[in-house]
Amino acid sequence: MNDPLIGRQVANFRIERVLGRGGMAQVYYGRDVKLQRPVAVKVIDASFRGNPVYARRFVQEARTIATWRHENIVQIYYADNEGDFYYFVMEYIDGLDLAGLLARYLRNGELMPLEDVIQIGRAIASALDYAHQKGVVHRDVKPSNVMVATDDRIVLMDFGLALDSHQGTMGEVFGTPHYIAPEQARNSSNAVPQSDLYSLGIILYEMLTGTVPYDDPSPTAVALQHLTLPLPPPRERNPALNVETEAVLIKALSKSPAERYQKGYELMDALEKALSVQSFASPIELPPLPAGMELHPQTSLSQVSVADWLARHTQETQTSTAYPIPGLPPTRRSLQTSEVSQQAPPNMASSTKRWGWLIGVGLASVLIVGLIITGFVLLSGDGDEDEQNVHVTATAEPSLTVTIGVLVPQGTATSIPTLSASPTEAVSVIGIPTVVTSSPTPTATSTNSPIPTETASLTPTVDQAVVPAVPTTKYPNGRRVVLLFNADSFYILNVSDGSLQATSFGFERILNDGNFSNRFYGNQLARFYPTIDTNYCARMEILQRTGYLRPSECRGYNSSITPQAQDSFVFWTVDPSSIQFRVLWNEEEIARCDISAEFCEVYLP
Repeated sequence: MNDPLIGRQVANFRIERVLGRGGMAQVYYGRDVKLQRPVAVKVIDASFRGNPVYARRFVQEARTIATWRHENIVQIYYADNEGDFYYFVMEYIDGLDLAGLLARYLRNGELMPLEDVIQIGRAIASALDYAHQKGVVHRDVKPSNVMVATDDRIVLMDFGLALDSHQGTMGEVFGTPHYIAPEQARNSSNAVPQSDLYSLGIILYEMLTGTVPYDDPSPTAVALQHLTLPLPPPRERNPALNVETEAVLIKALSKSPAERYQKGYELMDALEKALSVQSFASPIELPPLPAGMELHPQTSLSQVSVADWLARHTQETQTSTAYPIPGLPPTRRSLQTSEVSQQAPPNMASSTKRWGWLIGVGLASVLIVGLIITGFVLLSGDGDEDEQNVHVTATAEPSLTVTIGVLVPQGTATSIPTLSASPTEAVSVIGIPTVVTSSPTPTATSTNSPIPTETASLTPTVDQAVVPAVPTTKYPNGRRVVLLFNADSFYILNVSDGSLQATSFGFERILNDGNFSNRFYGNQLARFYPTIDTNYCARMEILQRTGYLRPSECRGYNSSITPQAQDSFVFWTVDPSSIQFRVLWNEEEIARCDISAEFCEVYLP
């Protein structure tokens, strides 16, 4: 594939090869021609260059950390734009990301040495504490965003989803499901500093047991597990752990932010103390497992340190001409066995499947809680499963951005005949923030870092779009309605205790300039049936499309409309002119929904 940017020079930086491609940005290996040093150049993807909202977010990442100086946070050198071509330049880090390191240990059926667990954990915690002091929540802490350099430096990267804890967020970006905190899973604007520490807790759990606590092929199902299921006891995953270490992990992964460690250093102090109480012992004998529960493979601490793996990485890259693409699954390569265990690794991938004993939690409760999820951005291909044997940059980031629909199993066709009317094509919606009474006030103490004045020249177009504020829930004790949608369909699910008047609903697209368009009136639904009954849905399914959600939660359909994609009242589809729509009840605005979330929870008066 010919890339027109390869060989191009921007400012003092010559772009030489691709390091990563993702949904919003690409990262290139480059060379500073003046200072003769390697750099990583992050470029906004061409498909987003004309969108001021994405341009703003891209620029914000550079602004967020450009003035920071911390050993464990990637350093930004330069930022600029040429018209709508936005880019910034950062340090290039030669090493392995933590996901690749964990994969190497996993392949050999071993766990990372405890000294390395503590060292890496402390570095991540220190970086997060620093960011939180600056008033910034990272929101996407995961192994593939942690680089371990060949000089032993550990660096936290990819602040592309960072949230100013004082300003809030539009709520459309959520993080990676396996490492996301429950409150962030409900709505991105709920993220607080302790949300990042929850993600760090998941990483520590994975390093100490060899598995993540929650796993499923469906990202939405993983999020539901974070929200609804108790933490799988770490000692059932790794019986050699002592009870003190298990207690630390359980606290770090509490469902409520207030019950977790409030600072990263507090978490790591507690973990280091717990690990020092008792070394890894011989596996203890456990009572019989409940029916259906899998026994996780026994693992032992590796004799191969992270430094050993990095040394091997350096040897490999000296003779390799291939370069990795961070964010895409790495190619498997056989390891030389002179430095690592020669036994075949156990099949530990299966160990992260959902536990049989948790199935009894009850489908009803899972579905109800699942409906309050507002969606995720799944940054895929983070390299968590396989090893990576070649150069990785400080931005192993560009991960593919995928908007995940919530609870969309294909249901059986409704007995209500599909009638006709009209709405458009595209996806996206931001759920009204779910009220989470247990979430504490963010502990970050300072405002966002100042904008660099000399390193970036940004065109005024970045600030032209008016991003509507997300209102707080007006009626938190009101009747609950869930909106589920994608590019092809839109569903109003009544989960309240009584019937709702269809004519009272109204919807409008919110344009980037603050105006409204694509008005939909509820009387279009009421033509077929006047109410939406409890656990029933009203639906709009665009003609000649095949991706209808038809949520299984809909017991049936009181009203059905089949619009053409171009109909003027299609308000929920992706369009460059807007990122949100609003919900009206008897002409009163009660919610604003992000078009990218595919889920929105609304409370009616």
